[in-house]
Amino acid sequence: MMSKTRGFWSYILSSSKYLNQRTDLVISRHYAKKPKDDGCSRAHADIASNPNPLCAEPCERRKKKKEGILHKIKLKVIEGGTNFGTPFRKIENKPAVCAPKAQPQKALPAPKKKVPPMPAPRPGVQVSILGADTAIGQYVALLLKQCSCIKKLRLYEAKDSQGCTRDLCSVVQDLQHINTNCLVQAFSCACYELERCLQNTDIVLMLESGYLNVDMPFEKRFLYQAPIVKCYADAIANECPKAFVIVCATPIDCMVPLIAETLKETGWYDPTRLLGSVAVPEMRASTLAARALCLEPRYTRVPCVGGTEGDSLVPLFSKAVEYFDFAQHNAEMMTDAVRNAPVAVARSEGPCTRVGDLSEAHALAGLVTTVAHALLCHDIPRVTGFVETDLGQVISPAKYVATDLLLNHKGVYKKFEFPSKLNSYELGLLDMALCKVVKNYELAMEWYQSNYECFVERGQNKLKKNFQAPRHYERLEDCAKHLIE
Repeated sequence: MMSKTRGFWSYILSSSKYLNQRTDLVISRHYAKKPKDDGCSRAHADIASNPNPLCAEPCERRKKKKEGILHKIKLKVIEGGTNFGTPFRKIENKPAVCAPKAQPQKALPAPKKKVPPMPAPRPGVQVSILGADTAIGQYVALLLKQCSCIKKLRLYEAKDSQGCTRDLCSVVQDLQHINTNCLVQAFSCACYELERCLQNTDIVLMLESGYLNVDMPFEKRFLYQAPIVKCYADAIANECPKAFVIVCATPIDCMVPLIAETLKETGWYDPTRLLGSVAVPEMRASTLAARALCLEPRYTRVPCVGGTEGDSLVPLFSKAVEYFDFAQHNAEMMTDAVRNAPVAVARSEGPCTRVGDLSEAHALAGLVTTVAHALLCHDIPRVTGFVETDLGQVISPAKYVATDLLLNHKGVYKKFEFPSKLNSYELGLLDMALCKVVKNYELAMEWYQSNYECFVERGQNKLKKNFQAPRHYERLEDCAKHLIE
């Protein structure tokens, strides 16, 4: 019986695949006994202890250690926790945030202050030259034809002059060959084209009509030019009342008040749009001071105040260079040279009525270009001009005086007072000059009042005393009635 039982269990053990596989996995490592000083000793943990032939157990060294308090403290420190009472936080790998790239600095940093809005610049201005039949008018037209800010140039022939041998139409045809975008047109008084010449004009340059001898007395020159200037002013009030008028017809001290009174008749007078030119004497004074000081004439400026010619003109040579003043005898010599420059130039080459046309044309063309850039919002230049004094700024007893100005797109927007810290010689000249300017103004007003009755009888002008009342246009009312019917 025992033999049969033993054979049965042996058969079961031999036929069972599971038991055979488990027993094959049991690894027993046995090493030979060697002396202790052989230098090769193994830990007892590497030797299996009584392995179970049926189910082998893993080695104690491979067992997972139980997490203790130190392990928990380590996890808390890694997580950043300090309070053992708080639960463990879930560790997440947050996406790395890329640092913003530093943009390179621009060439011109943005302005800190907000720039005030400016009107859109216009492509160009239209200039009308009254009295372009003279040589100085043709020279000015030649210089203005090269100006990029002028889109149209209109030349008006006031009368047949003895000094100019070229016809105005021939001059215009010659100027058209210059490779600039400025369009040049010719108008003549024989065809009554003064109104056409002034239509839609932005700048009016009023020159002398005909050649006047520099030795002619002051009053005689005024009586010769006054009727022509009065006619120009009437046409300006009708065709281009908002144009910027530059007066260069001598005597300027009398012509500017005359034009102002004429524009007041129609209610279109704007003191910021009327300017008497002092560019020629200022150019001569600046050149003379620069040569005396061995400086660049372009960057030397001598302001001229008071009037525009003769004894009313006061060039301030003490303001030519900062912290420098000429000796009194040198200042007297240079002042006389500037005041008598037209006579000296005319007599330098013998009997000639006018030979200073080139320098005067250069100065006038520069003034027109400066005004054009100011009207186009390209610049805010500082110039010297003969204008009406500000009623809220008492600087002189004269109503009109030459002083420094600032120009913008609206015209004259700031008038400066006379420079401070003048020497005694300049103060004496300025006192006499203001008295002379007052006399010239009275002469112009006397002629205007004496000839006003003649203009009213002819029906040429109608006086308007109330400038606040609205204007009525008969032509517009007739057209409106026709449309209603």
